Amino acid sequence: MHETISAHKLRTGEEMSTLRVMAPDEEYKEAILSLIGHKGDFWLVPVREAMEGKITGIRTFCYLALLGGQIVGNITTAETLERPVGIFQHVYTRPEHRRKGIASFLTVDVLEDFKSRRGRALYLGTGYGSEAHRIYLRHGFRDLGEKTGYMRFLLEEDFDEKYYGGKDARVEDADWKHWPSVNALFSVEGGWYLRSSAFGNFGVCGFEGDYINLMLSLRQGETRGAKVLVSGDAAVGLAFVVPDKRWNYGVSILDFFVHPRFVGHASKLVRSLELGAGKTQSFAEREEAAKAETLEECGFELEATLKGQLRHPRGPRDVLVYSRRS
Repeated sequence: MHETISAHKLRTGEEMSTLRVMAPDEEYKEAILSLIGHKGDFWLVPVREAMEGKITGIRTFCYLALLGGQIVGNITTAETLERPVGIFQHVYTRPEHRRKGIASFLTVDVLEDFKSRRGRALYLGTGYGSEAHRIYLRHGFRDLGEKTGYMRFLLEEDFDEKYYGGKDARVEDADWKHWPSVNALFSVEGGWYLRSSAFGNFGVCGFEGDYINLMLSLRQGETRGAKVLVSGDAAVGLAFVVPDKRWNYGVSILDFFVHPRFVGHASKLVRSLELGAGKTQSFAEREEAAKAETLEECGFELEATLKGQLRHPRGPRDVLVYSRRS
């Protein structure tokens, strides 16, 4: 489904129109994939499959900038269904049409459209201090963490208190419907610094591209399982088991990250996974006693301490290695 939602006059005097394409849409699928193809194949998977109607549980929108009927720019959002929380991604203008204000006009249109759907928060990642970063600041995005490049645009007062304010939590199989909210979870300020040893996530980091890789790994049978801890509409925890290739697949890694308000539910999340045969390791900062306690509750034993292993903004930290054999 697609429709023109706005028109703008560029600083060059050219007339630009914005076409909103809501997946699924076969007519514009190939044009969109061609435009953002520079991102790499794995980035295109959720866009392609959304346009083909193969991904459910989220809404995908592509906002296309048109000049003289030609597509010259794009912004994509992937959003949860109700009171959406989303990912703001694939911002691109063809090189010959840059410095005309196209990206700024598209951003305005995306944010206005998001507001009209009672959206709550949009998250993005960019280079801190870049021109794109400055553009997003002008449009109301705000930084997360210390010079991380991760940002969000909020449309709800006290968003964190409301979104993460539930008390109960349930475990669900990881699916595409969790993508935007898991990305938001990994962007929280506070909580464990070591968020995923398998993907190399530390501090405020987002999980946009890594979640795509996780979904593809599940599809290919490489990842043994992935579970999401959900409270209300929010993803408040993620856990998965992946093979550690460094040891010729003889060891698996259990990774899990839980919102600081839901650490009490962490053992329920971990226990929901089938670890499989063999040895499974998991890692915790020495300072994060709650994570170590969760592992011990789930049958893991302390195997080793890696002194000063983790580079942290406050100085090197010891990492505790926990293991379990099944």
